[in-house]
Amino acid sequence: MNPQLWALAAGVNLALAGACMAFRLLTFSGCAAAFLIGTAVQGSLGWGGWAVLLTFFLGGTAATKFQFEAKTRLGVAQAEGGRRRWRHAWANAGAGVLCALFALRFGLKGDPLHHDAWTWAYVGCFASALADTLSSEYGQLAGRPPRLITTGEVVPVGTDGGITLAGTLMGVLGSALLSLLSRFLGLTPVRATLPILLAGLSGNLLDSWLGATLQRRGRLSNEAVNFANTCGGAAMGFLGFWFMHWLPRAFDHAGLKILGALFV
Repeated sequence: MNPQLWALAAGVNLALAGACMAFRLLTFSGCAAAFLIGTAVQGSLGWGGWAVLLTFFLGGTAATKFQFEAKTRLGVAQAEGGRRRWRHAWANAGAGVLCALFALRFGLKGDPLHHDAWTWAYVGCFASALADTLSSEYGQLAGRPPRLITTGEVVPVGTDGGITLAGTLMGVLGSALLSLLSRFLGLTPVRATLPILLAGLSGNLLDSWLGATLQRRGRLSNEAVNFANTCGGAAMGFLGFWFMHWLPRAFDHAGLKILGALFV
């Protein structure tokens, strides 16, 4: 563990939390949560992991603020002027923090395979979180009524579990953005692109399904559904790593080394 990196991370994220407070992007509790989350991520995964987190935050904030007055008229705008509190921050980023800490743990133990697996899980977590946020915020403005994911029936805008084609496509775009960013930053390799994209999409669909079932029945809160969504994305990223690790060896075993080389 690098104490200097953690000290730098604390300073950077303290400044970021202060900026969020000054520009009224988060509540005070949200800023405190952002400081802790950002410090843990940057200390564990460095600037690359922090850039993924920052992209999720900025992308999600921009989506929330987009046509905020129109969302207010529809009755679906985020409370407190779009400023999120600590529980929203941890619901969306708590699983990612755990993935980052696990990646750090295995990195310190000299276990690169598990370190990379948890790094893929980390990116999958935020791909799912960003996909869900973009899907919800832009889908509400699609101009066409959403359909319940479980039955296909038309439901009012803002109904838990309601999805639109436009919102789903925006979610896919968000997943693709984080997948490509992670590759550009050297956090994950090329072969992680599709698994992380699928992690974002599957987590987003899980969020909608839980919203249409357990959340509508009052058994899960919105924050619990968001946390489950990110856990689903992290699980898909983690499993995607091991599948892509196994695939080249399966091709080699079958005598198809040329195909196997494509996934190294």
